[in-house]
Amino acid sequence: MSQPPDTLPRREREILNVVFAADKPVSAQEIRDGLADPPSYSAVRAMLAKLEAKGYVRHREDGLRYVYTPTTPRSTARRTALQQLVK
Repeated sequence: MSQPPDTLPRREREILNVVFAADKPVSAQEIRDGLADPPSYSAVRAMLAKLEAKGYVRHREDGLRYVYTPTTPRSTARRTALQQLVK
């Protein structure tokens, strides 16, 4: 990952939170549905592409859609978030 999650733009952090909260791989539409005041579908896809380029998420094809998963385990992300909060 090129930067710690706490330095990501607000919307990218929100998307990452939705991906981590899911118990399964999620589509861009499912991520959009999980956001408060969601941007357009294409904006969500663009931000997912940025998060993937930064190394936070990865995708795979599921039929005609892409589904996204975090690149780090949830437990590691929680520990990192807690350490950042303590700092």
